[in-house]
Amino acid sequence: MLDKAAFFIEVVRTGSISEGARIYGISTSAGSRWIKELEEELGVSLLMRSTRTISPTDVGKELYEQYSPIYQGANDVFTGIQNLGHEISGLIKIAATPLFAQKFLSQIVGEYLAMHPKVSFKIIETALPVDHLHEVDFSIKAHATYKGHLDKDSLLIKRVLLRYPLVACCSPDYIQKYEEPMTPEELKYHNCLYTSTLVGGNRWQFEKGGEFTTVEIAQTIEIENSMFVKNVAMQGGGVAYLPKQLVKGELREGSLVSILNDYVKSEFELSLYYQKRTQMPARCTDFKDYLIKRTKQLKDEM
Repeated sequence: MLDKAAFFIEVVRTGSISEGARIYGISTSAGSRWIKELEEELGVSLLMRSTRTISPTDVGKELYEQYSPIYQGANDVFTGIQNLGHEISGLIKIAATPLFAQKFLSQIVGEYLAMHPKVSFKIIETALPVDHLHEVDFSIKAHATYKGHLDKDSLLIKRVLLRYPLVACCSPDYIQKYEEPMTPEELKYHNCLYTSTLVGGNRWQFEKGGEFTTVEIAQTIEIENSMFVKNVAMQGGGVAYLPKQLVKGELREGSLVSILNDYVKSEFELSLYYQKRTQMPARCTDFKDYLIKRTKQLKDEM
């Protein structure tokens, strides 16, 4: 019955028998049978089913609320027992924004594997939200921090890895063709290139003399890859809003030009997120500490 109750927790959490079965490692038909058998053993109806959704009954909600902490506690006990082993081994799952994966994570993972050959990694290169309970152990996300910014991942532990100022920039050819925008409001009439997960959508914020200006920019290109945005800007495709560290070479060489220099821009922040847990696998704890240490050492080499 305990396995079936644990599976029920996954079904309620995901809102799907098929998704719960995928996470639990059984077939959808077996999952449906388990739910039916659990209801028969308890003598109550636990789920309300329709053609599109599955939701718990009042009794099902009660079971979910009471059994969820027990289920998580049991998982923590098993993790603690595994941590008693002396050698670091096992799988570490990480979701990372493409910029961090290419500039930092590939080197850090390579170094870590050389030290701990029994560890394996699954790396998901994405800037989109992920499931911290089952898909990944860690995620590394980029944000632009600005006045009024609220972190959407407040239920997770957050460790800031690095911060860089953002810079609005474009190519000299773009300025020659369209003229240089002199105020943030003029960006509304320019080709603007952005990553929505970095700047929070198509709203860029600037500050001058203590006054903040938020501009809803024209949406020319939206892509979750800062390197792509930089390359498009270098070809004269528009104005980009990127970490200064990422474009410092191009600014120095003149292939990109910093604009709106009288205004203070937002900051680019890369942060590590992970689930609050009583027991974290030893491999995850050790790698987390190494990741934080090495990122600080490598940040000026970006």
